[in-house]
Amino acid sequence: MNYTKLIDSIHLLKQDSPPKWGIMNSSMMLKHCSAFIDVYLNKTKLNPLIFIVGFVFGIFHRLYLKYIVRYNVKNYIKNLPTLKVFNTYRYENIDFEFEKNKLISDLKEVESINKEYLFNNFHGIVPNKSFKKVVYFHTSYHLYQFDVYKT
Repeated sequence: MNYTKLIDSIHLLKQDSPPKWGIMNSSMMLKHCSAFIDVYLNKTKLNPLIFIVGFVFGIFHRLYLKYIVRYNVKNYIKNLPTLKVFNTYRYENIDFEFEKNKLISDLKEVESINKEYLFNNFHGIVPNKSFKKVVYFHTSYHLYQFDVYKT
């Protein structure tokens, strides 16, 4: 996992970069990716129902990514709905530069984590390598969506 490649791809993104699919604009996508990381790092508290659903979904999702998608952004289904906690459509006037810098900072934080296991509100106990792989995949998938991440 090359987090430098993700960060370099983020620097290629422009506020008016069009998506290859979907209706998120680039500012929404940056905020969405940061929201995903915030949940994984327990910076966002989830209600108990989301925790239960997320825990069960998370097990199947990680298996899906590993054995079906094989962590290849080209193999992942496009235009899937997202959970409300990750949904950025409700925000207006998202500051592109702020979100860009926040996502870069979040990715550096993820990359620096050395614990063997992490506990998060969404998937429970997750091995560090799996945690970093899921964050990397999710972010690279959305950067690929905006044609700034090359596989």
